[in-house]
Amino acid sequence: MRSTRKAMITAICFLCIAGAAAAEGAPTSQFGFKGWPYRNHTVCTRTTSAPRKTRSPAPAATPAPAKTPAASAQPSTSVNVGDYTTLSVSAQEYSAWNLLNADRQTNGLSALPLDEELCAIARVKACDMSENGYFAHESPTYGRPAEMLRRFGYSFKGVGENIAHYGTVEKAEAGFMSSASHRANILGSQWTRAGVGICLDKNGFVYVVQLFAR
Repeated sequence: MRSTRKAMITAICFLCIAGAAAAEGAPTSQFGFKGWPYRNHTVCTRTTSAPRKTRSPAPAATPAPAKTPAASAQPSTSVNVGDYTTLSVSAQEYSAWNLLNADRQTNGLSALPLDEELCAIARVKACDMSENGYFAHESPTYGRPAEMLRRFGYSFKGVGENIAHYGTVEKAEAGFMSSASHRANILGSQWTRAGVGICLDKNGFVYVVQLFAR
């Protein structure tokens, strides 16, 4: 009886481990880099909710005088293609930009200034990939990077683009640096400014777009 019960527990734990690895549609590495997991999963844990306690009905209270309704909270800013320059840079985008420049400085290169207008365009591209279910340098909506920049009236002489779909911005940057072509963009001496755009997919993973311009 005890051995049968132990075998059942072992089988349940095995199923938990397999389920964690496939959970939430973790994106596979487009760089072939498998040095770390996408998320830390707790193996074979189970949470049991405590039963709700019933409460005795509260005694009737004297109605309070009516109050003036509070102003409703302002909705968060969403991607607005018509006026993309008004979008601010998010904390994750600043983090991704700092990681990019840390890798440049480690390799003896100067940091690239953050161009907020370029960030906004990169964010539009990241959300375009997330919302339309594709992963490519050529957008079915905006075309290739140079075409997209011209469409938004952005002035440039040259452009480069890195794209990634990863669990975090840190892992995306590690993936970029593990790929020769993406690394060449990050360490390019021809660029004068950079923009980083991030959009989350339905599972909380990040689409990261790095745009480099001169």
